[in-house]
Amino acid sequence: MPVRGQLRIIAGDLKGRRVRVPETPGVRPTGDRVREALFSILGGRLPGGRALDAFAGSGALGFEALSRGMETADFVEEDRRAVEAMRANAASLGLASRCNVHHADVVRLLRRGALPGPFALVLADPPWSEEVLPSFLAALAEGAALDPGATIVVERETDQPVPVPPARFQHVRTARYGRTCLDFFAEAEP
Repeated sequence: MPVRGQLRIIAGDLKGRRVRVPETPGVRPTGDRVREALFSILGGRLPGGRALDAFAGSGALGFEALSRGMETADFVEEDRRAVEAMRANAASLGLASRCNVHHADVVRLLRRGALPGPFALVLADPPWSEEVLPSFLAALAEGAALDPGATIVVERETDQPVPVPPARFQHVRTARYGRTCLDFFAEAEP
C-alpha cells in the first residue's frame, strides 16, 4: 500500500510512536499542531471510556485519544486503503484489541444504531469539500450512541460556517488554527 508519510503521536503512553498515513485521495490528516491544541483543550489525560473517530482517515485522532487514556476506540472510514492502514497501525502500536475499525459510512451506521457506543468522546474530521457535518450531528442526536456528558469535536475549514447543531447539543467553543477550526459541542442544558 502506498504511504504518504507518517504522523507522530504527541503525548501519552504512545508518545513519539508513528502512525502511517496512506496515500489516498481525500485523506487529510490532522496535523501535529492542531492535534496538540485539541487534546490540550480536552485536558492532558482523558477519562477513559469509548471514543469514536468518525471520518477517521489515518486514525491519528483516535490513536492519540487512546494514547491519552481512552479505553477503546471505534474508527469509521469509507476508504478501503485508509481502513487497511488503520488496522496495520493498530497492530503495530499494540492496540488491536482496543480498536474497532469499520469500513462504512458513519452516518448510516449511527442511524442504524450499528456502532457499539456509548461514546464519551466523538472526534469528527470529515472531508472539507463535503457538507456532511449537519447530517452527522443529526445522526448522533437521534440515537443512543453517546454517554451523558459526552464531548463532540468536529473539524472544519475556517471558511465553512459553524455547523448548526440539533436541539440536543449546544456549541461550546470554537478554536482556530490557520485554515482549521475545531468546534466543540456538548449536551444542551435543559
